Amino acid sequence: MKASKVFIVGIVGLPGSGKTTAAKYLESKGFTRVTLSDFIKEEVAKAGITDYTREILQDYGNKMREQFGPQVLAQLALKKLKTDGVAKAVIDGIRNIHEVAALEIENNFHLVGIVAKPSIRYHRLLMNKGKAWVGSFEEFLQQEKREDSLGSQKFGLRVTDCLQKAKYFMHNNASREDFQQSVDAMLKRL
Repeated sequence: MKASKVFIVGIVGLPGSGKTTAAKYLESKGFTRVTLSDFIKEEVAKAGITDYTREILQDYGNKMREQFGPQVLAQLALKKLKTDGVAKAVIDGIRNIHEVAALEIENNFHLVGIVAKPSIRYHRLLMNKGKAWVGSFEEFLQQEKREDSLGSQKFGLRVTDCLQKAKYFMHNNASREDFQQSVDAMLKRL
C-alpha cells in the first residue's frame, strides 16, 4: 500500500486503559476517529449476530485476520481514511503486531501506548456507561490474558507485543483532566 500524507495516531492498550477516551478527546480536536473493532462489528452483524460479547468480537477478529491476512483491520482503516480524504486521524484499538506493521508503512504514523494499573482499569470498566464489565477482578485478569494471547502468534491478539512497538507512552492512573493534559503534551511531541 502506498504511503500517504495522513497524520495518524494509533492507540494501543489493555482494556480500560483509556484508548477510547484518548481517541474521543483527539476527535474533539479535529481528528477523524476510526475504531478497528467497528470493522469486526460489521462482520458480526453480517452473520446475523446482534447481541455479542467481547469474546465473540475477539474470535471474529481473529477469523478475519486468518481469512484476509493479519493486517486486514489496519488496511480497512487506511482505506476508509483515504476514501474520506482525511488529513489527521486517530485509530483506536490496535491489537495485532501486523496491524502495527501495516500502519508503520505510512509516513506520518505514530503509535502511542496507554498504560494504567489493572485495579484502575477494572474499576473503569465497571463504571463504563456503554457496556459495563460484569465479573470479578480475577475474571477481568483472565480476560486481559485473552487480549494478549488469543489465537496464533501471527493472527491472534498480542496487545503487549504492540505496546512494545509504541514510540510514545502515556500513563492514565489519575483524573480525566490529567489524562487530557497528557494527550495534549503527546501531540506537541509528535
